[in-house]
Amino acid sequence: MHLKLRHLEVFHAVMEEGSVSKAADRLYLTQPAISIALSRLEDMLGFPLFHRSKGHFAPRPEAYLLHMDAELSILAVEQFSNRARLIKQGGTGLLRVGAIGAAAFGLMPGLVARYTADNPLVEIDLSVRSSHQISYLVGNGQCDIGLVEAPVAAPSLEAEQFSLPCVCIFPAGSELEAKAQITPADLAQHRLIGIQESNQVDRQLRAVCAGAGFEMRAPVHGFFFAVVRRMVAEGAGIAIVDALNGCLPPQDGVSWRPFTPEIRYDTALIVKAGAELSLPARAFIQMIRDEMQARGKLPDMATV
Repeated sequence: MHLKLRHLEVFHAVMEEGSVSKAADRLYLTQPAISIALSRLEDMLGFPLFHRSKGHFAPRPEAYLLHMDAELSILAVEQFSNRARLIKQGGTGLLRVGAIGAAAFGLMPGLVARYTADNPLVEIDLSVRSSHQISYLVGNGQCDIGLVEAPVAAPSLEAEQFSLPCVCIFPAGSELEAKAQITPADLAQHRLIGIQESNQVDRQLRAVCAGAGFEMRAPVHGFFFAVVRRMVAEGAGIAIVDALNGCLPPQDGVSWRPFTPEIRYDTALIVKAGAELSLPARAFIQMIRDEMQARGKLPDMATV
């Protein structure tokens, strides 16, 4: 049996409209075309669906039994067609993103909100992992996109690097707010919160402090920039963090100033080498690229 969608559409239209003439008008077909389609459907099924009398079609019990199935089949085809159209336009799908803490807390919430507002049918699965774990997931196809710390040396990955400035954050109302920029000498007078000893920002900061003639001492470490910011908000000290997490609106009671000499935080956007990315993935990558390039420079302090 080789049923065609047109057979189901004709059968459904006759059942819904109650007559061949109205079904023909609904489907923009002639009445003979409707009659022929119904006859072919009955031939394929092996039993009649309508009583025919002087041009009138009255549904048999078998027709009522099949009517709902025909309607569901037509709806399924329409859903398939709509879903395919959305996929072609990049409007549906699943996007799997892995991000280190700096990007997960300071970048991704805003990007996801903006992207899903325009693409409500695209599902996004955001995983917060270490750079090593994210690289593994992307390389094995378990994540479509990754944001990790640079550099990236894995041959199974394609990487695009971004460099972010770092700033000094401190509790709002601190005397540091009176300064246009923060120097290593300012750090020596405050309790410093570090990230972790192996973090690239802390490594640069130790070298900067040594160059200024004193040893960097950070009795507290927070691992995530966002956690460190929260510690600063609670008065635990001051910190040097990336611009993603440092240059946020001061609604949590944390202010920031540029730090000199400049310290940079290098990150990379990674995908699996040679992978054919979906339209949603390509669109989301462009959003990440645009935002990271914009964040490569500090905001004008006059607008903060």
